[in-house]
Formats: sequence, structure tokens, C-alpha cells
Amino acid sequence: MTANWWVRESRFEKGIIIYKDDEIIQKLMDSAGVTPEGLGLQLMNEKEVKAAEGGRKEVLKKYFDFQSVKGGLDYTITSLGHEVGVKTEYDASTLRKYVIKIRKGRDSIMKPRVRRGVSQHDLFDLMHDAVRLGIITQAELIGQIIGKTIGGSTMEDVTSKYLDALIGARNSKNVALEADRQ
Repeated sequence: MTANWWVRESRFEKGIIIYKDDEIIQKLMDSAGVTPEGLGLQLMNEKEVKAAEGGRKEVLKKYFDFQSVKGGLDYTITSLGHEVGVKTEYDASTLRKYVIKIRKGRDSIMKPRVRRGVSQHDLFDLMHDAVRLGIITQAELIGQIIGKTIGGSTMEDVTSKYLDALIGARNSKNVALEADRQ
């Protein structure tokens, strides 16, 4: 037994983080004070950004690129990333462009899972994951959506009045029972 028996080696010593969310990529570059050109990142939606320059609506610049050639052997991901280790803070100088190629494989069951893991997710995908993994139930999700969209609106007032009238909930205390009428 060694003198440092209480010190354990970490299983995770070195890896790479690749950012897929374009808002996070933009915030990281702004906070680090680096430019996409300095990192070698290409703007993926250049036509949309140029078309929106004259208008009021600002288009989010996209630097994440995911390519999957039909019939090809690899998925190719190009994005901003940095090496990670056991520390929690990293210098801005560690940010750089990464091009990663992942072999598609022949397993037809794993192909969709790998593709889903390397592609960008939208809000619907994240909600689907939360339900599928059992974090929340479908009823909770539907209740939250209805509560946020309908709650406190005119539609809620009209619906509740209609259902109350249909059920007779409001005036049920004023209705005489059969035995009381005699």
C-alpha cells in the first residue's frame, strides 16, 4: 500500500468538448475576444445573414457544420471546441476549430443514435428527450404547455365559463332537490 492511498486517479483525464449550439459558440467567442476568422471557422448561413442585414430582424450566425453524405462512410462535424481535463477553467487560447469524422458503422440500430448525438438539437428534441428518458411525463409536459399558452388568457375564461355552464357547476347550489319541492 502506498502512502497516498486516499488519492484516486480520475478516469477522465483528457478529452475534447465540441460546441453544437450557435448561441453558445457566439457567446464564447465574444467573451474570449476571438473572431471566427482568427479561429478558422466559416459562416455556414452567409446568404441568410447578408439578406437580413437590411431588415430589422437579426439572424443568428451559424458556425456549427454537420455533414452526412448519403452513401458515405463518415459523419463530419466542424465546430468550435477545446481540450478538457480535470480542471474547471480554461484559457481563451485553448479555443480552436475542430473537424471530427465519425465512422457511420453498419449497425442499423446505432446509426440513428449516433446521428442524433452529433447533430444540433432544437427545443422539440430536448422536450422529446426529457419525456423519453422519464424526467417528466407526457401529462406534465402537456400541462405546462397549456398552462403557459392558455393560462390567464381570454380563451381560458371562455372555456371555463362554457364548461361550468355545461356541467352546471356554478348554479348547482340554487337548484332544489326533488325531495325539497314537496
